[in-house]
Amino acid sequence: MKLTSKTLRVAWWEFIERAKTKSFLIGMFLTPGIMVLFAGGPALLQDSLELNESQRIMVYDGSGVVIDSLEASLKRSPLLSNGEPKWAIERTEAAGRSIDQIETDADSALLREQYVAAILIPSDALESHEVEYRSQNVSDIDGITMMRRRISRIITEHKIAHAGLDPEKMRELNQSTEMRTVRVTEEGEEESGFLESFGLAYVFLIFMLIMVLTTGQMLVRSMVEEKSNRIVEVLVSSCSPMDLMFGKILGISMLGLVQILFWTLIGVVLVLASGLENLPLDNLWLMVLYFILGFILYGAIFVAFGSLASTEQEAQQMTGYLSMLLMLPIVIAIIATQNPNSPVLVVLTMIPLITPQMMFVRLPITAPPTWEIALSLLILVCSIIIVTWIAAKIFRIGILLTGKRPGLGEILRWIRA
Repeated sequence: MKLTSKTLRVAWWEFIERAKTKSFLIGMFLTPGIMVLFAGGPALLQDSLELNESQRIMVYDGSGVVIDSLEASLKRSPLLSNGEPKWAIERTEAAGRSIDQIETDADSALLREQYVAAILIPSDALESHEVEYRSQNVSDIDGITMMRRRISRIITEHKIAHAGLDPEKMRELNQSTEMRTVRVTEEGEEESGFLESFGLAYVFLIFMLIMVLTTGQMLVRSMVEEKSNRIVEVLVSSCSPMDLMFGKILGISMLGLVQILFWTLIGVVLVLASGLENLPLDNLWLMVLYFILGFILYGAIFVAFGSLASTEQEAQQMTGYLSMLLMLPIVIAIIATQNPNSPVLVVLTMIPLITPQMMFVRLPITAPPTWEIALSLLILVCSIIIVTWIAAKIFRIGILLTGKRPGLGEILRWIRA
């Protein structure tokens, strides 16, 4: 690619025209806000939904062992902001009723919303270790899990005491061990964990997705608009199709760079404010390199698509499948963190369209061998050259076509020409 003065003028024109649009300015400021909302929104929502009064739970204890300890435990924690216990137990006795009748009465009380839940502990719970949690809402995973663990611990401690052992001593012996995670690299060691490693990878994945979708589709829409308004004919009369194509790619890349620098500044501020000081940044330069190369590759593809489309609908249809491909690395990211050097992931890393995203996932966790990095970069650079060459062949003719979209055979003839 030769950067001529006309190419630079087209790039600057493309950059200025897109940068001053309201959609670009709104997106540049709105995107970080959306990402922060996604990250902190659930916690804010949970705080806003916090209860201000205790929830009543009906408890039947046929064993006679659990209810006193459970009630004492729930009075200590969890507590509401006003200091009241989150759960308030109301006891119910059998009073000559069978367990089936107790269940029926409990269900009636739950449907009348007298209680949020009913816990039925049968007389053989010490042997079967089975209790029943009944409620209109069985999706409160945290509450149900907490109840199960506390009842299980009470039954276990009761058995330990009856076996002649000291429950306090057994609790001390069974105390869980805290594990400090230390990431070992060739440069040394650093304390790091899943949040830091996966968080950095996730940020790069989301940035790549947003950048390709926003700037790529912006490029396609501008080309469709220029074709429909016949502006492209004026542009081609002033410069060659190659100057126009490379100028558009360069201009959109400059636009993306401005967004990335702005978002990076916001990210640095948020990282410093959140206290995440142990981010694995030793391979950050490689991740940035993969990001740039991946963006250029997708930019060339979008140029080819944009030169073929004559309407906005056609453009969306062409870029839709490419957008779905961008979601694949995000879907498999968590699975990939468990074994980042598995043969399957190594193969996926060598597929050019997802090479950058797969490296975003692997590099912060454990750096791949040097030969894998070198080979993936070589494949990615070669792919950029090939795709750019093909895009140039398509762009040269397709940018001037309007009306019926060319078929595959016609496109192949353009490439061979």
